[in-house]
Amino acid sequence: MPDARRAEVTRDRSDPRTMSDATPSSTATLGDPMPDVAESSATDHDSREVSPVVATAPAPSVDAPPVGEPCPTPLVWQEVLAAYRTQSTAWELKNRSHRLVGRSWGTGRPLYLLNGFAATAEMSALTLWLLREEFRCVVFDTFEDGKSSKSRPTMSDFASDVLAVADHHGDETLNMFGASFGAAVALQTALEVPGRIAGLVLQHGFAQRRLSMSERMLAALCCRSSRTLSQFPWRRRIQELNHRRWFPPFDGTRFEFLVDSTGSIPLADLARRALAVNGFDITSRLGEIVCPVLLLRTEGEGGLEARSHAQLEQGLRGSRTEWMHSSGLHPALTHPHRLAKLLKTFFPPESI
Repeated sequence: MPDARRAEVTRDRSDPRTMSDATPSSTATLGDPMPDVAESSATDHDSREVSPVVATAPAPSVDAPPVGEPCPTPLVWQEVLAAYRTQSTAWELKNRSHRLVGRSWGTGRPLYLLNGFAATAEMSALTLWLLREEFRCVVFDTFEDGKSSKSRPTMSDFASDVLAVADHHGDETLNMFGASFGAAVALQTALEVPGRIAGLVLQHGFAQRRLSMSERMLAALCCRSSRTLSQFPWRRRIQELNHRRWFPPFDGTRFEFLVDSTGSIPLADLARRALAVNGFDITSRLGEIVCPVLLLRTEGEGGLEARSHAQLEQGLRGSRTEWMHSSGLHPALTHPHRLAKLLKTFFPPESI
């Protein structure tokens, strides 16, 4: 009997936990799928700003369990997602030209998880499940309302979304985890309201980015599109090449969740995020960020991510770096136990 079928037969349906998060892979891959092209190309200007980086991985730390420690109880993502949809509190609000649709789940100090460039709020469901007893987790998707699609968004607009959500929940101070685009939004927010940010965990963050001419043309074209990412040519093949290897090998459905969820993202919203990061540059202001910062690197990052990390590490003097091996660019889906453990360790109860 194949392993996947054997796992199905022995599954305990009384608890949404059966699939392992371990993926014994050590092969690196470059970048994200097409929408992350905006985050995967460096210009000559970027290269001059940062000294060359030797692509060597730091030694695993908090994400790597001690020798002899048992693997965490695995998760069945379908049941966790169902619990996320039924047990969390749904909300929606308007902020300037953005419509914010989100959910809050759990009790405890507030932890805001900001989407990566081509990610959705529900893709954090497995991690939220593991954090909900210690944190009140807040996630949301940002959509353009259509009335100001001709105006170019800025990173300050997206930081304003975070603050609008925090005000909606009555959070004077908050912790933030952001991946790629979400990490840049977190940095911008920390610059604008330093007194309200207790701590940051930034996965593949960046302090500056500039699109190539072809990327700018593609973003301008997609801004006028009414299609979703699922309709973009070769999208699935690109995601398979960039992400499939990092998912549990015996549960192909979890990768299908990534494909289906990202497929719902409007191309126009992705394009506007790309335009917002074009010309984004806060390198000279990184020293103004005073809250504790953890920089998170993962196996599967590309050269641009490595250079961006070096720039953040140099500018954020008090920051430290952690490494998640074998996790790829979506650890909230591929290895939620390890990501949750890292967040619990970095954001102690006394942080707020």
